[in-house]
Amino acid sequence: MEKLNEDILFEIGKFTRNLRKEVSSMPKVGMDITQIIDFVEKSIFERGYLPAFPCTVSVNDVAAHYTVFDEGYLLKKGDLIKIDFGVSKDGFITDNAISIEIEDNKHKKLMDANFEGLNAIMENIEISSTMSDLGKIVDGVARKHGFNTIHNLSGHQIGRNDLHCGLSVPNYENGDGRKVEDNSEFAIEPFFTYGSPKVKSCGPSNILHLTNNKPVRDPIAKKVLDFIKENYPYLPFSKRWLLKEVRENLGLEGGLEKRKVLYALKVLKLNNIIYEYDALSTVDGSIVSQFEDAVIFSNGKKHIITRLR
Repeated sequence: MEKLNEDILFEIGKFTRNLRKEVSSMPKVGMDITQIIDFVEKSIFERGYLPAFPCTVSVNDVAAHYTVFDEGYLLKKGDLIKIDFGVSKDGFITDNAISIEIEDNKHKKLMDANFEGLNAIMENIEISSTMSDLGKIVDGVARKHGFNTIHNLSGHQIGRNDLHCGLSVPNYENGDGRKVEDNSEFAIEPFFTYGSPKVKSCGPSNILHLTNNKPVRDPIAKKVLDFIKENYPYLPFSKRWLLKEVRENLGLEGGLEKRKVLYALKVLKLNNIIYEYDALSTVDGSIVSQFEDAVIFSNGKKHIITRLR
């Protein structure tokens, strides 16, 4: 594993924390979640960083992996939203998330327990901690308060230009005896819910990832693929970004730019060159909350980089 760059990670960790604080005061009844996503992504780009992945805003029973394309959603009183975003500089990455209930507090106990679970892992995670022990800790917090964790979503190790690599950090005791090592970074993200501890696919996420660099014959698909390889070679990207940037940079003719780009993506997905993530919701429709922070272990010390002041 490449050596972590503490200076960069502390820098983007502090920026991530401050941006989370800013965006947490934005959501209100009647706001389109597109405004939240635009604010986060624009703030990252304007600072000279890259989003580690498209900002996601997942509502109520949708747990993760949803960003907008050309649709939107107007927030309603009592909605519980999860805002999840990350920042990248020179390939180093942060990841974090916060849950917010829109102008109500009926899910306050769920969210308070969830944040307690995140803090319990952060307090106890150390070099040599096992993955299963960390899962046991957070699941214990959930059960103490009468909730469940989501078992088929997990935290993850982060590498340079690699958002998900190495170890997964479970949200329950799963028997994984692999251990935290020095010179490593983890995103810790417990999900708490009222009902079943599982999520399922609930449709496309509008989040894409270049997974296979192989040739394609179709001329439109080739043109779009070349653009993706130049601009998004490593990290997930947004279908919405791609459409906007292809229109601005590739000069597709006439009024069919959108149709052409979507056609190209269809070809690239059929050829297993581009992967589109699924949006994920609870199997029984139960509300779910999420809190997340990034922690590094460097030179024998632990730093929760997305809480640096």
